[in-house]
Amino acid sequence: MSEKYEDADTIISDLESRMALVTLVRRGEYAAGIAALSGDVMKTALEAGIPYAMAEEMAGDFWKAEMLADTVAGLLHNVETEEGDD
Repeated sequence: MSEKYEDADTIISDLESRMALVTLVRRGEYAAGIAALSGDVMKTALEAGIPYAMAEEMAGDFWKAEMLADTVAGLLHNVETEEGDD
């Protein structure tokens, strides 16, 4: 392979690594936000007189639903990106 293409491969590899890191940071920020909102769900439920176990379950259900939605959205994005590469 010529030196020109090796440099291009290095640049592309570096860009892919940087994009993966940015995506990971964004997902971490999203997860932290969802954790805070889950706490708000639990706090609000408790203030409304919901028993602790049920409030905890409500917050957990919210967490799971939002994190699953984020995971599915990420997977769909990956599939769409891969299809666009064809």
